Amino acid sequence: MNAATQPASPGHDSDYDVVVVGGGFAGSSTALLLRRWMPEARILVAERGERFERKVGEATVEVSGYFLHRVLGLYDHLSRHHLPKHGLRYWFCPSEAEDNLRLSDLTEIGSSEMPRLASFQLDRPCLDQHLLDTAKTEGVEVLRPAKVLSVESEGSGDWPVHKVEVDTSSGSRQLRTRWIVDASGRQSFLARKKGLHRKVERHPTASLWARWRGVRDLDEAAILGGGPRAPELPIVSASRRLATNHFVGYGYWAWVIPLSNGNTSIGLVYDKSLYELPEGATRRERYEEFVRSTPGLRDLVQDAEVDGSDFMALSHLPYRTEQYMGEGWALVADAAAFLDPYYSPGLDHAAISIYATARILQGHLSGELTGEDLRQRMEIHNRDFLRSYERWLDCLYIGKYELMGDADLLGSSFLVDTAFYYLGVVTPVYKDLETMANPIFGLALPQARWAYKITRTFNRRLRTLARFRRRVGTYGKNNLGHHRYSRSFGLGVLAAIAPLAKGLRLWLGVEWERLVHRIRHGRVDESAPVSIAVAETPSMSTNNDSPKAAMAPGG
Repeated sequence: MNAATQPASPGHDSDYDVVVVGGGFAGSSTALLLRRWMPEARILVAERGERFERKVGEATVEVSGYFLHRVLGLYDHLSRHHLPKHGLRYWFCPSEAEDNLRLSDLTEIGSSEMPRLASFQLDRPCLDQHLLDTAKTEGVEVLRPAKVLSVESEGSGDWPVHKVEVDTSSGSRQLRTRWIVDASGRQSFLARKKGLHRKVERHPTASLWARWRGVRDLDEAAILGGGPRAPELPIVSASRRLATNHFVGYGYWAWVIPLSNGNTSIGLVYDKSLYELPEGATRRERYEEFVRSTPGLRDLVQDAEVDGSDFMALSHLPYRTEQYMGEGWALVADAAAFLDPYYSPGLDHAAISIYATARILQGHLSGELTGEDLRQRMEIHNRDFLRSYERWLDCLYIGKYELMGDADLLGSSFLVDTAFYYLGVVTPVYKDLETMANPIFGLALPQARWAYKITRTFNRRLRTLARFRRRVGTYGKNNLGHHRYSRSFGLGVLAAIAPLAKGLRLWLGVEWERLVHRIRHGRVDESAPVSIAVAETPSMSTNNDSPKAAMAPGG
């Protein structure tokens, strides 16, 4: 047993191999993996809160789902205490919609089948608590409540030792550790302390969300309508309720996610340059007006109410750090970066950054990675994750909100993006777990560069077509009365062919429309987005002079 694993005397400095700041999903997962890989290592988690509060990030996708149930071995817990996720489902309505439109009138895009791979709708406080309890049971020391006050580096020998001051309910403690891992989420404790935290201004998105009681079931007879023999919504084998349902319009999308406790998470994300909230005295009033007036969504919440004071808002979503790791410190999950909640990438980024970071710490603490080899590995880690963030943002999110209100364009984007995700990310992870340490688009390999370039080019082309359609008045022309279903996504090339073909067909249809218009009427200026000042959904204000909401983090 090395010096860092010797037990400490009460009231004196304590020596650890790893101290993790934050005991939620990211912190507990990091500690748990390291403990399982190195049973002799001394690991401590400092969790600030006495209990876990509600937070967004309820929906996994396939990589984070795999991480939870295969890497961490949580399938029994997930199946007992959380809900299975039945893919993504989209609901569109015309921008000039009638007030009497029902859910069954809207264009619907989604899977007709049960999912082939496991993903979940998570009750995050329940999951976070289970992970922390599991880590403690398996030998991780837990301090709770414990607020980390300061971190100071002591440069002794070849590797610095970090001195961590922690405020606990029984007084202050001084901890000494070879590694400190920041898993504090959006607080980004270490990144801010080191001056590495950066707001990403070129993707100006904001969000508001709450949990609701009494939201109607998307699979119930009253919503399906028409009776079991001739329902107004076509019968599909997948559960509509268990999907992450998206209600979309130009510049915004809203999620509807069911939770195992009976509540439903409903959130709005919007591009501040394209969309403005409806009028109201407070942000909560404006949020509730949006939810209660949006076609289709209003059907689900007609008898529902926000669960107590559970309302939150963030005025700006994306940020990143300048560095993921240095000598004796590392950032994982949201403590390092956040992109956008669309496609639920947050838990994927968390899983990948946790796995990659834990592998490096394991190598160092076991003596397999030392000296120049270790520093080179950390340099590659930083380079790949920073490259991944910029590419991921650029090819999937910049300009995406211009597509949101058009079923043809967003449908094409969804099908093609998801097919490529399964081909380039999910399939490799299922074949070889160690590829989970590779950030998406991040490797210095030709195939990663070309995947990024192809995806970016395709989504930029869709953005151009969105601007064309808005200028000629055909944007959203197929947002009413269509039900477009695809098979559930699967592993390998053959499983990607059908959704890719459907997505490309939708794209080519709009390209044909543009070509015909150009022949008949000449060119259209597609150089800039067509901004709108306020929501275009029924019952919302259309006062173009209404000022935008001045939002602040935390609602």
